[in-house]
Amino acid sequence: MTTRFARTRRALVIGRTAQRSKIHRVLAEVGVTNGRVPTREGARAFRAALEQLGPTFIKLGQLLSSRPDLLPDVYVEELSALVDSVPPVPFAEIEQVIAADLDEDAFVWIDPVPLATASIAQTHRALTVTGREVVVKVRRPGIVDQIELDLGVLRAGARLVAGHSETARLLQLETLVDELEVHLRAEMDFLEEANNTELIAEVLEGYQRLTVPEVIRPCVSERILVLEWIDGERVAASSAIDPALGQELAQEFFKAYVHQVVVEGLFHADPHSGNVLLTPDGRLALLDFGLLGRLDDDTRQGLSLLLLAIAQNRADDVAELVMSLSLVGVDADRALFVQEVRRILPRVHWRRLSGISAGRSLAELQQLAVRHRIVLPTTFALVGKTLAQADSIARTLDPELDPFGLVERGSLDVMLAEAERYLEPSRLLAFLSTQLHPLGRLPQRLGQVVTQLEQGSLKVAIAPAGLEEVEGHLRSIANRMGASIIIGSLLLSSALLARVDRFEWEAIAGFAVAGVLGLYMIVKIIRTPGEL
Repeated sequence: MTTRFARTRRALVIGRTAQRSKIHRVLAEVGVTNGRVPTREGARAFRAALEQLGPTFIKLGQLLSSRPDLLPDVYVEELSALVDSVPPVPFAEIEQVIAADLDEDAFVWIDPVPLATASIAQTHRALTVTGREVVVKVRRPGIVDQIELDLGVLRAGARLVAGHSETARLLQLETLVDELEVHLRAEMDFLEEANNTELIAEVLEGYQRLTVPEVIRPCVSERILVLEWIDGERVAASSAIDPALGQELAQEFFKAYVHQVVVEGLFHADPHSGNVLLTPDGRLALLDFGLLGRLDDDTRQGLSLLLLAIAQNRADDVAELVMSLSLVGVDADRALFVQEVRRILPRVHWRRLSGISAGRSLAELQQLAVRHRIVLPTTFALVGKTLAQADSIARTLDPELDPFGLVERGSLDVMLAEAERYLEPSRLLAFLSTQLHPLGRLPQRLGQVVTQLEQGSLKVAIAPAGLEEVEGHLRSIANRMGASIIIGSLLLSSALLARVDRFEWEAIAGFAVAGVLGLYMIVKIIRTPGEL
């Protein structure tokens, strides 16, 4: 079967599913087409359609659930409940993958009943030849081809929608598909997940109440990951835990995630309740590192300052930091954005501790930025979702957790760590080199400018921006003037032909064409002023 035929057939399946879920209503409710009030019914239909379409679309929904700047709150809330659970692959197929990638005597026993079955992989409990209990994670056969097919269809659809919707272009749908591809490829490669697990274990080494399962090497391949078995239960409100221990665990857990974001720039990006276990010895075990967030130094520093500014209720600094992290075009309303931040930021602070959420605060800033045409980087959304999930789990352990209080109290440690990082000899020399080199060339450049001024040869280039609307109006005027000339020419030539006996029918045809064009012009001018 050719790729084009397979893609077409898959597109038809997606189209039928979209039609059944009334996709036109969903597009209207999320603002891609004509606006419509978001409804719970539309959000549920959208979630059901994504679950029905399989792993790629389930991951798309999970990614969208971190984007309150793209979707209304009711959609974000509904997509957060997406269930990534599918029927298990027959154990015989799982055994074939294990036999192909690992030694025959790697395990003395593997439980044929899976512990969990997700869209990309399923896990089984096993016992190694050394007597160690482990978890074997195996990628589902055929999943790579399925995801490649779906990504091709999604990319084509994003280009089509972006070409017909200004809102879709503002929301960067094509970038969203690229981000989805990066996430999926990372989650399908268990060699990368093994490295991620070991990286996070190093980052969290100083947190005694947190643990990460050990990777059992060499039992790792692109399709198989073997980890140590950790006893524990999911963190839930019903968990019987001493309040003092719960408070200690909540604070250490949330501080660990803030540390990952603002100090390391490397963080576990999916800390939902299914990936955090409460162990019998009173620790929290973190699982599933298929998705890590990575921040460049400038973004990491900006986010750390932003969280501190939110914690200290400094609205102007919050607005300025958001804009420094964003793409701010000429049509962005910066002044109104600052005013809106001043209005909403005090709401974060003057409420009960149980109502304060760091992740929710970042989500509100995302929504506010989009309304004022300020385009935030996609990493901002991932950080917001991660902190929201971490906040939710921490509050399960301690409902009165004060996340911004923890951020503010830890700010001194963050600043000291940042200063220590910059004072490292190699980093300090690299920074001074990049800053001093342009300064060293400044006198030479000033001399060149003065010389060009004296000679009258100085040229200044101006790149116009934000002229698309003016250009459209000018093109419309030119088109209408051209159409008017054509209509006038047709009328004049038809009148001349009418005086010649042999060309009466040609004259009538010319009058008819001119009349049709004239009526069309009048209708267009009345219905859509400024367009042709």
